[in-house]
Amino acid sequence: MNKEQAILADTDPNEYSFTHLFEPTSIGNVDLRNRLMMTGHTTNYASGKEITDKLIDYYVERAKGGIGLIVMAYLANHPSTMSGSAICGWDDETMVPQLQQLTDAVHDAGAKIICQNLHYGRQITSLKSEEPVLSASDIPGPVNGEMPHELTGEEIEEIVDAYAHTSRVIQKSGFDGVEIHSGYGGYFLSQFISPYSNDRDDEYGGSLDNRLRIVRETLEATRERVGDEFVIGLQVNAKDFAPGGMDVDEYQEVAKRLAATGHVDYLVVKAGTYLRQDYIIPDMQHEQELYAPLAQEIGESVKAENPDVTIATVGRVTDPRDADRLLAADSIDLVAMTRGHIADPAIAKKAQAGQLNELIECMGCNQGCIERIYNGAECRCVLNPATGFENELGMDTLPETDEPRSVLIVGGGSGGMKAAEVAARMGHDVTLYERDEQLGGQVRAAKEISNRGEFEKPLLWLEEALSREGVTVKTGVEVTPELIEDRDPDAVVIATGASPPEFPRGYQSFGIRREDVPGWDEATILTSAEILGNGSGTSTDLGERVVVIDDGEDHWKGIGTAKTLAEGGHDVHFVMPGADPGGDLTGPTKSKLQADLFSLDNPVDLHMFATVSEIEWPDVVLDEQGQEQRISNVDTIVLAGFHRANDDLWHAIDGRSVELIGDAAAPRTIMEAIHEGERAVRRMLG
Repeated sequence: MNKEQAILADTDPNEYSFTHLFEPTSIGNVDLRNRLMMTGHTTNYASGKEITDKLIDYYVERAKGGIGLIVMAYLANHPSTMSGSAICGWDDETMVPQLQQLTDAVHDAGAKIICQNLHYGRQITSLKSEEPVLSASDIPGPVNGEMPHELTGEEIEEIVDAYAHTSRVIQKSGFDGVEIHSGYGGYFLSQFISPYSNDRDDEYGGSLDNRLRIVRETLEATRERVGDEFVIGLQVNAKDFAPGGMDVDEYQEVAKRLAATGHVDYLVVKAGTYLRQDYIIPDMQHEQELYAPLAQEIGESVKAENPDVTIATVGRVTDPRDADRLLAADSIDLVAMTRGHIADPAIAKKAQAGQLNELIECMGCNQGCIERIYNGAECRCVLNPATGFENELGMDTLPETDEPRSVLIVGGGSGGMKAAEVAARMGHDVTLYERDEQLGGQVRAAKEISNRGEFEKPLLWLEEALSREGVTVKTGVEVTPELIEDRDPDAVVIATGASPPEFPRGYQSFGIRREDVPGWDEATILTSAEILGNGSGTSTDLGERVVVIDDGEDHWKGIGTAKTLAEGGHDVHFVMPGADPGGDLTGPTKSKLQADLFSLDNPVDLHMFATVSEIEWPDVVLDEQGQEQRISNVDTIVLAGFHRANDDLWHAIDGRSVELIGDAAAPRTIMEAIHEGERAVRRMLG
């Protein structure tokens, strides 16, 4: 049993005694009520020159939840770095009054708040500015692939002044400090620090002292503009994970030199460049606390000469007990639980109140937060419908009833479980029916996919919540219209999920109807849900050679199933209509998945731009890029793709207060199921 499993299996998590996490501390002259931090992250709740109520509500909710320090992302400091999600940081007259409302509200809720001061450098497109992107050298960035303009000395001076000016805007807006963005991740200042992105031969390139020159100048100019008492922080890499990049021993020297300037009050230790996006925002494919050892090494180097510099660690810390343990190291002063607070704003309050069993623990899926942000949408959380809707769904908004009503939930997947939990918290009499013998629906299969085991977290949390709230759960029961009529509930939620279509009839992919493909009836065909849901993903019952077919969904289901089977020793052929395995996944998730996929000891044989044209069992014939390809001696075909709604019961019910949610409405993901579960109940019973 690994550490994560041990935590999940903890029989009485509320008995933990915190010794470090809730100790007061300080950064410079800013006092913090505890050592819990939320680092800067994009939300897309505000941009340009407008600070929205939604952005204010989001940060206030976390402050109300008891966190010590919030870092807000971010004010862009120069017109050359405006993006669709950036907030203007150089217009004092327009921005200061709006930002002051935000900082006042956060302070009133008990937390301190610092603001990031940003220039992307080459880590941006020119679509908004319609001007060349800027960087240390004319080396294109790994994400957008634009060739940047190599800054001249005069232009560097202009950007340094922009950092200083925006820091003063931040100070005038009531923030408790400014965080210079950024000496990590391949962003602007990082582009100068690392030889991975800096091949200049002037005073800003070559030696480490030269490469750090712009960072020192930025810190000095900022300190001159904001004075000696205002807190200045900086993000710094501990490792580039890039060819020609720097390792921890070199970044120890970077951190020591920057701390020695006397202008840095705290350092946030991170790692990675966008060449390997999965290290920038590591998801559940990465181990928890992956950067804590690096932060400890950086911290030890810095504190040996500058003990007053605060060191913060980040990176997949999802349980406050782990955060408390990390703080036992003298070299770490703050622990960031950023996605943890996106999932549950009340981590501090729940931990201090002995309610850890009620914690909504981030599972590192990156789906509601990072994936949506990368696609230009607002930040959400798969597990927490209130994220981005704090005024509507946040703390103290759930109405409690004095007149309990009877509520019947049909379906024990994540959506049905969430609906039952919310209805019970409102004070209603709730019964949940599930056709299978266990709860969880398709999430049970998802957690069996390689490196997706943390999907067990929401199931364990929701099951515990149902028990805590007194929901009556009946498994192994097929709900019929007659059962509903007999029970005569006041409200019904249909959460019957979705299933793969029957084969061969009705199964189609991009217009190719499977009944038109000869030979389906002779083949051994299973679905990914069948093999993963049964925990038989590595079973020899499937035979040696397995063909996994993705019908174009291009998410975890297809390529994740193929990877899991290959790791289990099967000879796997993956058939896909496109050319990008897992193409619908976001960059940080996909980059790790594909890197692992292509380095397997037992590699998956990819068939791209391919569809099945005929089955001559045990051979499968493909149309692959217009050419016939034959996979011989196949033992099993596994279909992994789009499902169809199980909505027959909903169509059969008439004249009742009924809500249809999740995959039963349209097959999508766990996020839509959980969110619709809560909203449906609030609509019906609120």
